[in-house]
Amino acid sequence: MTFMEATLRQLWKNILDGLTFTDLAGHRHPRQYALVTGLLLFSVLGLGAGVQVNQIMLKYAMKETYAPIQETAPTILPPTETAQSAALPCPVLSEEWSLSDPILPQNYKLIQPACVYDGLAHTVAWALAVRNGYSREQARRLLGFRGLPMRQMDHVAIPNDDEAPQDVAVSFIPPMLDFIEWRVDDQGNPAVAYGLRGCFRTSNVVGNRVVVWNGDYPVICVVVEDAENTRIVYNLGEHYFTAPAIPTRSFLLFGYAGDGAWVWLGTQSNPTTVIRDFAKTEDERRTVATLFDSQSWDIPWLKALYGLTPQPLPDGWRDFTDPVEQQIILNELISSLEVPAP
Repeated sequence: MTFMEATLRQLWKNILDGLTFTDLAGHRHPRQYALVTGLLLFSVLGLGAGVQVNQIMLKYAMKETYAPIQETAPTILPPTETAQSAALPCPVLSEEWSLSDPILPQNYKLIQPACVYDGLAHTVAWALAVRNGYSREQARRLLGFRGLPMRQMDHVAIPNDDEAPQDVAVSFIPPMLDFIEWRVDDQGNPAVAYGLRGCFRTSNVVGNRVVVWNGDYPVICVVVEDAENTRIVYNLGEHYFTAPAIPTRSFLLFGYAGDGAWVWLGTQSNPTTVIRDFAKTEDERRTVATLFDSQSWDIPWLKALYGLTPQPLPDGWRDFTDPVEQQIILNELISSLEVPAP
């Protein structure tokens, strides 16, 4: 017997002794755990075989019963009007609007539904156009206003920290119809953009009665004007003048006049801040506008929505520094504001 044969015989004896035992009569019997293991193994093999048989039978059944589907023209059902598909008109009564805090409680609120802002944006588009080379009358006509969407006021009441009305001084742009201006940087690029800062109702409850202020305008919205321009080019008739400017953030007030229309009530005299970081200012303007379910109103927006682009600057605009021309333009603007005596 070779060594390999002896080794195999010994290995088989060890396996056999582990699975069986010998009784007193010398007969071998399977051990109990070996029986249990054998039964489990048999069950697993049986389940596997059953699965294989079921898969074969299923394939056979599918082969026997499969019939190709004949293509037919789709049946088009007539559209039915649902609450989602039916477009509801935007409410024009301010009493139907919901004004709520965007995140934290504050004086300036978020208006819902957001379609209310469409009318406000229309007036902001006029303000943006007249900052970019369109005369007041030209912008009015192109944007479809019946009159200039502005009202000359000295003061406007806004809520203070106690939500009580407080008068603030406002200024307004010259309403002269053929007056033109460009707000540009040193390279002549447009440099003005707007963003919503919230709105408020012009009434509150004092005791058991409602106190109304700014009665002509039940809702007023605050819009930030980021004028990042370093030059202002003025034109009136044949007269031109270019003045230096400091990039400044101002706050404009727009009042709701009814029937979806808004008017520019003026620019707050205070506060105004100098813009030093243009990128940070732009990011903040967009972020805050988004909180009020709005957006930044700028030149790309004006072009996309209304098809208006900045009017070209006049040739030699950097050289319009004659103070005589400046004074002529100024005198004309002042005379247009004078109210004749009755």
